[in-house]
Amino acid sequence: MSRSPRDNWGSDQDPTEFDGHLSDTIQDTDPDRRVPASRALVPAKKKTLLVVEPKLPVAARLPTGMANERQLDAFRELRTRLLSMANALGLEHFTTLIVPLSPGSGGSFVARNLAAAFTLEDGRMALLVDCNKRRPTQHQALAIRADDGGLFEFLDSPHPKVERLIRPTGIQGLHLIPAGKPSNQHREYFSSQAMRGVMAALKDEPCYVFLDGPASEGAPEARILAEYANFIVLVVGYGRSTPDAIAEAAALFDPAKFAGAVFNERE
Repeated sequence: MSRSPRDNWGSDQDPTEFDGHLSDTIQDTDPDRRVPASRALVPAKKKTLLVVEPKLPVAARLPTGMANERQLDAFRELRTRLLSMANALGLEHFTTLIVPLSPGSGGSFVARNLAAAFTLEDGRMALLVDCNKRRPTQHQALAIRADDGGLFEFLDSPHPKVERLIRPTGIQGLHLIPAGKPSNQHREYFSSQAMRGVMAALKDEPCYVFLDGPASEGAPEARILAEYANFIVLVVGYGRSTPDAIAEAAALFDPAKFAGAVFNERE
């Protein structure tokens, strides 16, 4: 008997690629699965990328690194918070940037599971964008082939087409833009006109967009990506950073966009 990702998601098996688990506490820091490709993101009329496309390849195995039951409740709580913030601003759909404070904090785990949490209600679509240039992992966790390119190849292309970026996953309603491989030459990818074009195209889509960002420590990329986001979630490795370091990282972002911090506790 085959199992869907939803049978697997929320089980008590170890869900993460880094042997950690999400803390029960999501706090503000104010003074921190093979399935039919029945719904895929491809270009269509009326400027929408959301249409039926049964021919696109889909993962042949269950995704890895998904939340267990206790963790899933925490992601649902965070989802509710984001939806409440969006409602107050009159936003039907929005973009959320997930930023780890430091490498190894579990930002990709949080980004993947938060995006998946938004697909639990029928009809909701979420798009996860892997913006981690140094250590991209979302294509591996979601069993998506990335050898035919991803975000960074797109940004290097002279004639890019957004629809070629977006891949269906084994979780219904969840789609991925894999990171791909950046060129060997140093480039300001996230402030480029091509990146602005990607985000402008996604802004008009009837889906929730999640940017899996690089660590905020030691580089400006996270702050550049924050320009495209409506909300920002900071991911902190439990016990890895001091309160002052957390407050300093939170202060890098617009307070009106800052949704709070997730403390990820390693076992």
